[in-house]
Amino acid sequence: MPTAVANRYARALADVVAATGNYRQVLEELGDFGAAYRESVELREICETPAVALTQKLGVLEAIARRLGSSHVTLNFLRVLLSHYRLPLLEEVTQSFRNVSYARLGIVQVKISSAADLTNEQRELLRRRFDELTRQQSELEFHVDRDLIGGVVAQIGSTVYDGTILGRLGRLREQLLAQ
Repeated sequence: MPTAVANRYARALADVVAATGNYRQVLEELGDFGAAYRESVELREICETPAVALTQKLGVLEAIARRLGSSHVTLNFLRVLLSHYRLPLLEEVTQSFRNVSYARLGIVQVKISSAADLTNEQRELLRRRFDELTRQQSELEFHVDRDLIGGVVAQIGSTVYDGTILGRLGRLREQLLAQ
């Protein structure tokens, strides 16, 4: 249920942002406010407790959003979330908004796991390869997975590209067993 609600709010925000095309700016502003919201127990308590009047909650939210340099669109969206008691869903809404925004901008998300940190050159090479593979601009998210022996695993949606040593050995085994 929370995912459906988050998707609904995210699509509504994307429709508003479409007029200016500032998807990345709004994503960054939502991320900044989300970080403050996650890190501050006091902020979460103020926003989520029914004992605090809505006008006071809105005042706190507006002060923080202005200090963070949030745009009018982002501030209004946060006001809507707060007044509809949906601020606890901010992370889900932000992720859903990212998905909608990237789809509208023609950007594909690629999650890459590697055994060790990759150099900037390796990251750039992977970005170019995935741009070619998908014929879209790719947004790469890198993770280090110490369980990997070597190589990388990339995931685009539900498709996984396994370039690890263990994956290569498994494919080699399948080929030998097939013969």
